[in-house]
Order: sequence, then C-alpha cells, then structure tokens
Amino acid sequence: MRERLELPRMSMGERDRRWSAMRAEMRKRGIDCLVLWGWPAMWDFATANARYLSPIGGNAENNTLVFPLEGEPTSFVFMPTFIDYWRRAQDWVTDVRSRSGSWAGTVVARLRELGMTGATIGMDGLAGPLDPDGWLPHSVFESMKTQLPGVRFVDLGDLLETARAVKSEEEIAMLERAAGLGDRMLEACARRARPGVRESEVYAGMMEAMLADGGEEPTLFLWACDRYPLPHPFRLPTTRPMEARDLITCEIHPKIGGYFTHVERTFCLGEPDPETQRIHDGCVAAFNRGMEVFGPGRPIRASMDEVKRVIDDAGLGICETGIHGHGLASLEYPRYRFHALRADQAALATIGDEFRAGMVFAFNIDLFDPKWRDGQTGAVFADTVVITETGARSLHRFPHALCRVG
Repeated sequence: MRERLELPRMSMGERDRRWSAMRAEMRKRGIDCLVLWGWPAMWDFATANARYLSPIGGNAENNTLVFPLEGEPTSFVFMPTFIDYWRRAQDWVTDVRSRSGSWAGTVVARLRELGMTGATIGMDGLAGPLDPDGWLPHSVFESMKTQLPGVRFVDLGDLLETARAVKSEEEIAMLERAAGLGDRMLEACARRARPGVRESEVYAGMMEAMLADGGEEPTLFLWACDRYPLPHPFRLPTTRPMEARDLITCEIHPKIGGYFTHVERTFCLGEPDPETQRIHDGCVAAFNRGMEVFGPGRPIRASMDEVKRVIDDAGLGICETGIHGHGLASLEYPRYRFHALRADQAALATIGDEFRAGMVFAFNIDLFDPKWRDGQTGAVFADTVVITETGARSLHRFPHALCRVG
C-alpha cells in the first residue's frame, strides 16, 4: 500500500496556525482538553469542528477528536480497518485509533491516559447557538459524566464555529476548487437535460461531474423538475422523463477536501413563461444589488435590507433569501436570512454586524410572485461569495441568466 494517498491536503503551516489559535482560546477559558464529536450527520456538517483541527472525514466517516492543551491529539474513527488508510490520507494527526466498545468508553479511556480525571473538558455537540438541539447522544454524555465524576465538562457553544468564520488563504483556495466543481455540475446539467431524458439521469451526470474531479460525498444536492416546480428544490430526483418547457431548479453544495460551496440555478427545457423569467430576473437583480453593497467593514443588516428592497420593489415574495457561511459545513457564520431572522439575529449578535475580509458565504435568492399561480412556483439563484479587501466577489463562473436547454 502506498504511503501517501492522493487526497486534498492543507499545509502543516495551516495546521499550526489553527492549533495555536485554538490552544490560545483554551488557555483563555481554562480548558485542559477538547472533545469534538465529529458525527457523520447532515451531509457531514456535524464533523466540521473536528475536521477543522484534524482533517479526517468524508463518506460518512466518524472523527471524534481528543485535543489536549499540550501534546498530540487523537482522532477516533469508526472501524479499525480504516486506521492505516487515514494515516496515509492526511499528515496532521498521527495518533489515529478506532472506537473500542462504546464511544463514551473509548473517549474516557483516552482522557484517563492523558491524566485528565480532574480536568476541565470542553465539548461540542451539545446544544449551541447554531444547533439548538446538538448532535451528541444524551446517553454518551451521561455515561462520560458517570465514569469521570471529577471532570468538569464545559459546553463549547460556538467557539469553533466563531473561529471558522473568517477563512485563511488556503481555505479560500479549497473553496475555489469546490466552486469549480459546482460549475462543472451545472455544465453537465446544461448538456444532458433534454425532453425524454429521465430526471435521475441528469442528476447522476451532475454528481459524476463532481466526483470525477475529486469531489467528496456526502454532499447536499437538492433538485426539482416540473412545469411549475415549487419555489424551492426537493431532496431527490424522480425517474420521470422530462418534458418540453419543464423547469429544473437545483441547489448544490459541491464539496472537496471537506469544504462546501453553494450554487443554485434555474434551467428551462425550452422557452420559459414570461412570469418565470420575471421572477428569475428579480433573483439576479437582488443578487447584483448585494454584490454592490457587500464589502469589508460594511454592515450586514443594512446591506441585506438593500437586497430585500429590490425584491419588494419588484412585488416578489421570499421563499428563501439571505446569506449563510460556508466552509467545512453549511449554515456557518455569518448568517442573515430573511426566512430565519429570529435565529440569525442572535447569530449576528455573536460575530458582529459587519462583513470582514475572508468571510465566505452562500448568497441565495429563491423567489415567487404571490399574484401568479398562488405563489406555488418560482425560481432560484445562488452563488458562493467571498469578502475581499475591497468588496465582494463570486467564486463561481457559471452564467447568471436563466439557462435554456434542450
């Protein structure tokens, strides 16, 4: 077996930057060790914190990371058969082990090895600002508390998510690669979507375009195809042959090296209805206004109000419209979505009402006309955007026009 697998990697300098910054935060908070529960849930979004410090993950792999203030971290994967592969797939963490017995028992044993029986342990996966339910099973947490009665367990809240809000140059470069995969997926749709071709065939061709150039599963890919689809894509394609004048709406999160971008487009198999075209034009106009007003130091809330003004002036309604951060997960910071304002106003309070250079986020606009077909159909548009030192730019190159195919 070759010693180095040809998978995307970031530099050891990037590792040292992250580890140093995280350990500085740990010292500030009086935390002796982190336990990050990289569960493969929600398209691997719940692995993001662990994967930020230990680049193990993809295709639903577990990565439960024990990260001490001093010394080498340990990543626990699901099965022993994959340990040697993960040691060849990344070079940040050399101590890779598998779960042995229960997850609680596995982690407790390592904490005892490290002499952490009276330590302060910070854990993610509990209820937090970005995930009010958390993802760590109650039974695991209760078992750990029982086995380590002298340990003080601390909920990390969104410590890692805040650290991940501003991307490094290497992260942005990886996101650029993911965006390129998204463009190729959309090109595959434009080539293959024709009357008589099954929806599932086009969907499969788009997935092939991502995976063939190094993309990674699982990843979010929403799809709808109908003469008048609802104003947001669905989860799955059907095996129905497509028909002339069908609309395709898709939301895709192309992913490579663990990093997701977000792109949405609307396609028509022929000539769209004038009203569909008007809704799509409204999506693009709102996007363009955002790109004019986004930039470092500019207020997020006021900028997004400018976007909404364009939508309101056009007489259109919002299915989903806003921004949410992208990186090792979706729904990262920054977040400001008009369809989820209550949650996102709290998010804004956490990181501040200001764009910063290095923030990367999906900017999506899914609209309908409440006066046409009872608002039960519409169009979608989104690109992934990075805040630069001077403004904002899209990471995607696929055309903005409603794409006519077939």
